[in-house]
Amino acid sequence: MICLWQNLLDDYTLVPSSEQGNYPVSYLQDPRLVITWRTTGVSDETITIDAGAGETITANGIAIAGHNLTSGATIKIQANATDAWGAPSIDETVTWDEDIITHLFTNATGYRFWRFYFDDDSNGDGYIEIGRLFLGTRLTMPKIEPGVDIPYQDSSVVSTSISGQSYGDEGVIIRAPAFRFPFLTDTERGNILSMWREMKKVKPIFLLIWEDSLDVEGAIYCRINQDELDFKKDAQPGVGWELEIEFMEVM
Repeated sequence: MICLWQNLLDDYTLVPSSEQGNYPVSYLQDPRLVITWRTTGVSDETITIDAGAGETITANGIAIAGHNLTSGATIKIQANATDAWGAPSIDETVTWDEDIITHLFTNATGYRFWRFYFDDDSNGDGYIEIGRLFLGTRLTMPKIEPGVDIPYQDSSVVSTSISGQSYGDEGVIIRAPAFRFPFLTDTERGNILSMWREMKKVKPIFLLIWEDSLDVEGAIYCRINQDELDFKKDAQPGVGWELEIEFMEVM
């Protein structure tokens, strides 16, 4: 299981090849997927990130959510020491998905410039739209207990009048997976706590339950759905912990 949580894109100014006035690229740093960036075209559109003079960005994972990219789109993540893209040092082609697009790659460090590249000539909308981008390093979670629960919940709110008539506000169907980790090392416990302290139950992350089988269960944009993390000390000698953790999909 993989968590993409420390989004480096939120720390830098994003430079787009184009943007529509009411849909600026800064909207990609808003965690709500309905707040979107839109381009003015569909060909050779890019977003460039500059870490600054003498600084670099280390990354090994990306995510693209709330998008209108079509199956014929060319999608890339690139990195280079300079702002030149003829033959960048990192040039990874990303596989399209109709929902959340994710791509994991070998840890890349020492690059000042990073760039997302999109070319989608067959897109009938006439623009590319994206709600959230992720660039950063991934947290590989420890083994989970077999028998994972992935319930689907209806967020609709229903009220009933005193005469028995039902009415309400229609919501959406969301996933709410829960996991039990029967054995955590002290290092794994510390890594999870670092994520918890930063994200709390407010900031969303990208969760890949089975990162090698996304056709079984796709990536989930979600938040940690509990007020506390209850680490239980293993009764066996040595340093070991147990943990149960729940997530809630967000839009």
